Amino acid sequence: MDKFSDALKIQGRVIWALTMREIMTRFGRDNIGFLWLLAEPVMFVGGVTVLWSLELKSILGNFSIAEFSVVSYSTVLLWRNPSARMVKAIEVNSSLLYHRAVRPFDIYLSRIFLEYISGTAGFLIIYIAFTAVGITHLPYDPLRMVLGWLLIAWFSFAFAIATGALSELSDAMEKVWHVVLYFMMPVSGSFFPVNIAPDFIRNILLYFPLVDATEYFRSGYYGPSFPSYYNLPYTIAAILFMTLLALSLMAIASRRIEPE
Repeated sequence: MDKFSDALKIQGRVIWALTMREIMTRFGRDNIGFLWLLAEPVMFVGGVTVLWSLELKSILGNFSIAEFSVVSYSTVLLWRNPSARMVKAIEVNSSLLYHRAVRPFDIYLSRIFLEYISGTAGFLIIYIAFTAVGITHLPYDPLRMVLGWLLIAWFSFAFAIATGALSELSDAMEKVWHVVLYFMMPVSGSFFPVNIAPDFIRNILLYFPLVDATEYFRSGYYGPSFPSYYNLPYTIAAILFMTLLALSLMAIASRRIEPE
């Protein structure tokens, strides 16, 4: 038990060090650069909110487009950005593997952790600001909203790990990933509520666990006033299967990676 605890502490320190290294590499050492960690998601969500408010006024009826975009588009950053940082992440950081304590999985975890911090903090900043000016309101069920956010983060973890592992196994993944991303964007459940889709399309969409997780998250905000569709047991089972598959791919990829 002591050995396991010591190993866990070492891994925690390694992941924290890699996260700090990633922050310095991406944003520089000055305070202005570090603020981009929070500014990027705030700018994305704020910009999309303005555009949707101008272009999509008729889709939600009496519900505010600005309110919908703050709640919905923030979820996109939680699953899109981590997977974007996984492509060839090991290849460009292979020199770090000369350190015995650093494993390929640690590099992935540090990047995912950083994107989670950025996406969550960005959402909270803009959500609190919009609530203060009356555009959004307090959630109907805060616990369900938190659980929905964690489900999306879990999906993001599995998707990101699988993306990273496949990119190490095949150079084609670096090109294919962009196609997968563009396909996922409109069917992620973030750009429109599932309740406006015809029944047969809705039934197909709900086989995608990200849609279920997003609907569950959104139901925590709106409550029964906004129809939501999700199957929580199916969502958990599907994401668990994705996680096991992603970790298996990671194990295969790790055996093929050699420090340079």
